[in-house]
Amino acid sequence: MTKLDIFNVKTVTIVGVSREQGKIGNIILSNLLKNFNGRIFLVHPTADQIQGIKCYKNVELLPEPPDLAVVSLPASKAVGAIRSLAIRGCRICIPVAGGFGESGEKGKQLEGEMKDIASQYGMRIIGPNTVGIIVPRIGLNTALTTGEKTQFPSDGHIGFISQSGALGLLAMDEFSNMNVGFSAFLSLGNEVDVDETDALIVLGEDKSTSSISLYLEKLGRVEEFLNQARNISKHKGIVVLKGGQTEAGNRATALHTGSLFRTGFSMKSLFRQYGIIPATDELELMDYSIALSYGKPVFGNRVAVITSAGGVGVTSSDILESHGFRVPKVSESLRIKIAEDIADIGSSANPIDLTAEATDEQYEKVMSNINESDEFDSMLVFVLFQTQGVTENIIGFLQDFNKGNNKPIVVGTIGGRYAMDGLRKMISAGIPTYPSISRSVKALSALRERGLFLRRYLNERHT
Repeated sequence: MTKLDIFNVKTVTIVGVSREQGKIGNIILSNLLKNFNGRIFLVHPTADQIQGIKCYKNVELLPEPPDLAVVSLPASKAVGAIRSLAIRGCRICIPVAGGFGESGEKGKQLEGEMKDIASQYGMRIIGPNTVGIIVPRIGLNTALTTGEKTQFPSDGHIGFISQSGALGLLAMDEFSNMNVGFSAFLSLGNEVDVDETDALIVLGEDKSTSSISLYLEKLGRVEEFLNQARNISKHKGIVVLKGGQTEAGNRATALHTGSLFRTGFSMKSLFRQYGIIPATDELELMDYSIALSYGKPVFGNRVAVITSAGGVGVTSSDILESHGFRVPKVSESLRIKIAEDIADIGSSANPIDLTAEATDEQYEKVMSNINESDEFDSMLVFVLFQTQGVTENIIGFLQDFNKGNNKPIVVGTIGGRYAMDGLRKMISAGIPTYPSISRSVKALSALRERGLFLRRYLNERHT
């Protein structure tokens, strides 16, 4: 079987492209024309050109075999086009239409024909019933939606795999709104060939992908998926949001994808054994992915909380302890050091309250003192941009601190538009940052879970 190489696509063909704006084939062409740095070939029975790109009457007339083809034809016509592409030597094919296995016996028969084509010719098929794939680093965007209402991701380090096209696009939009970039986005559709295990392997091998997010409704090759996940988790974090874990969710999954997944056992506990961090909703999927991509593993439960608002310190301490963390008092010697750098009305205990008189410099000094001590395993830092002495200059320090050989940090910044502007800038700088206390704590918990897996793996290596 041909390797699924989505990162080196140099030629793309659209079969079923339309002259009419708003039609799927035309939307895909528009998305490709914006950033794709390779060659584009179009197949249309009568048009000479569409949007300035030459059209060929059939696949056989293409000047060369395409690396990737998007088939935007109804199910009844798609299989013939896929066969022609396979014979022509196309490596990857994305049939985007629905009306296959999820629609009944006729659709299942068509899927069976596609499987035979993939097996016979070595072509990799992503789909059908998919919203496409996106690889920002090469400008490849075969999504079925425009950028007018959906934000497409910039180049980044999170790989995203989804078995739901709509939820995948919604999650992508939310990630992009937070300035989080993707190494790749793959909507798998009905998985006649490429499945979640194939996609996981591709992103696991990609050096630019630092964490992998998956939304799954079914799991086919369970043992192989878990073993691959375990191997990949030794080097990069994996987060999974598994749909269909309740009876109602499982019924919805069956109607949505045409397959039924077993219930009655804990997917979360199973995932954790293999280094996968489970998420319970789309926010956790995003937050944990950011933490694993931008943050460091946490090896311990002692947290130093730094804030300029006393109430934030109190609330975060409660939530931390409810998640199994400790917020221990600082030693007297460390307390004296911290007290020298903060206002007299502040608190040099833990939580460390810099008060409304906080400045960028105070954050830097306090964090440096904690970092040099052996009393804490991580820091939860609340940078509140409403504080007059706190400016965006602190972002550079936090960026360097996070990249350096220092204790793991998670940053929270809470508030309205001004705070959210700062949050996006911090995420762009590679700092794991969150817009609420509870989300910040959960992200830190994900990093601790990552640390527990890595410690267990290292212990196994030495026994």
